[in-house]
Amino acid sequence: MLHQNPAVNRLLWLLYLVLTAGAGILFYRVLFRPLLPLAAAFLLSGLIAKPARALAGHTHLPQGLWALVLTVAVPAVLAVILWACYRFFAYQMRELIAVLPGMLANLQERLSALQDLYFPGKIGDMLPRLQPPALDLGDLADPLGKLAASLPDLLLTAVFFLAATVLFTGYRQEVLSFLRRQFPPRLLQAVRRLRAYLREALWGWCKAQGVLAAVTFGLLLAGFFFLRIEGAVLLAAMIALLDALPLFGAGVALIPWALAELLLSNPGRAAGLALLFAVILAVRNGLEPHVVGRQIGLHPLVSLISFYLGWRLAGLAGMLLAPILMLILVKLREWGYSRLWR
Repeated sequence: MLHQNPAVNRLLWLLYLVLTAGAGILFYRVLFRPLLPLAAAFLLSGLIAKPARALAGHTHLPQGLWALVLTVAVPAVLAVILWACYRFFAYQMRELIAVLPGMLANLQERLSALQDLYFPGKIGDMLPRLQPPALDLGDLADPLGKLAASLPDLLLTAVFFLAATVLFTGYRQEVLSFLRRQFPPRLLQAVRRLRAYLREALWGWCKAQGVLAAVTFGLLLAGFFFLRIEGAVLLAAMIALLDALPLFGAGVALIPWALAELLLSNPGRAAGLALLFAVILAVRNGLEPHVVGRQIGLHPLVSLISFYLGWRLAGLAGMLLAPILMLILVKLREWGYSRLWR
């Protein structure tokens, strides 16, 4: 309810915003992890509900049985895919580890020579010792002990996730009807509009970013093969993923790498990496307006603030979710469901 005094009205809205933000942070800190398996089970049930009904109709077997089969099959297929990726990239990682100590030692020598040339006797031995982290089997004892202690909790969570997914699949319509009855019609209308908008805008944006990441990965892979760089597939995948993240880009990795190669007296490879970065930058800037098309609709300054606050509050997950939450607030304001600002 709005107050007649505008100053009091602004104060009330500010208090509402602070309380809402505090409730969101409290929910993330306290309830997010316990409710995560339940939310994941509900989302997975939405994916397998229709296939389970279709299979039950064609085979005359109970829908609950097919829900159980699909609940086990979908994570199992994902696990097999992840394991195959791990085995493939582990081989690439071993190639990198084999050449990394020598490369870091040469770089350390070059940096020391530059220090002696330009700063003799002034800064002493202040250069960092560039060496790969030593792997001590004793360091694995503590993580393995924690993993063993958490096995009962992991097993209980897995059983709960399995049972919840099966039950959500069988009683999905009843659960949705119950949830709809708990909220006023105006709020349900806003949720439906937001769901339709986010499905169209964000899904299209994700597909466009996937296309751009694939193009970046292809260019990186071709460039690394041409430059004869070990572990080319793994490095291309890592830099393409970095390039897809907000506030980052391929230059975060390629520019320091090119400078290091220049210090190592590899001007050809340094020039190749710099040229590769220029090509990726030109291709991405040329493709992005056509591939991405309509953006999600946030002002660049608002997006920047959302990314930063999300990163500070919740790390990478917060950096990805904060702009979506801000977009929801903007759309609710545009559609007249909220008056948080004028």
